[in-house]
Amino acid sequence: MPSISVKFYGPAREVTGETQISIDFEDGETLADVTRRLAERFPRLGEASGVRLALNRAFVPPEHVLSDGDEVAVIPPVSGGSSSERVALVRKPIDMGDLVADMHDTHAGAVASFAGNVRRDARDGKELVALDYEAYEEMALEQLGCIRTRAIEQHDILDAAIVHRLGRLGLGETSIAVVVIAGHRREAFDACRWIVDAVKADAPIWKKDVWADGSVSWVDPI
Repeated sequence: MPSISVKFYGPAREVTGETQISIDFEDGETLADVTRRLAERFPRLGEASGVRLALNRAFVPPEHVLSDGDEVAVIPPVSGGSSSERVALVRKPIDMGDLVADMHDTHAGAVASFAGNVRRDARDGKELVALDYEAYEEMALEQLGCIRTRAIEQHDILDAAIVHRLGRLGLGETSIAVVVIAGHRREAFDACRWIVDAVKADAPIWKKDVWADGSVSWVDPI
């Protein structure tokens, strides 16, 4: 009987208590059938909003028919190695100055950049001391690459770079950096904001709050 592998990431892994499972299926079954089975097997997952399934590292319609050996990833709501010189996941501090300098182009009349930093926060009497970032790395890199390509095509810009940190980041450290170059400032500003919003919506990257008392909590739990 054909089967698929299902991998769980971020909060979905803790909710289900699983990292990976195998599911047998009948010919003609779809991704929607997998969604139904997972909701029945893991009720908390079925009750969660914003959870999406990716098939072979891409988001596809629910009616997509399964094939033997497919890989399904359970992608909870997202916060947030290198596939190209312009898109990267890193585990070391991001140097915004180097990133901007690397984007030099004499045709660019505008350079827009964004740095998302870990900010001081408090909740229920607890002080935030750090953030932990993790990702479904292969898919995250593909999604970041797609976002960059779409930004260039849709916003009339010359180039863009997207770098995201993984691992533990202390207060003040940069978690994401985006640099856009364009002929004019309007296109650069618009594309930079669009990229940041798209990364938050579509890149499978999650973060945990790390509190001063040693406890941790997902920023977007399910």
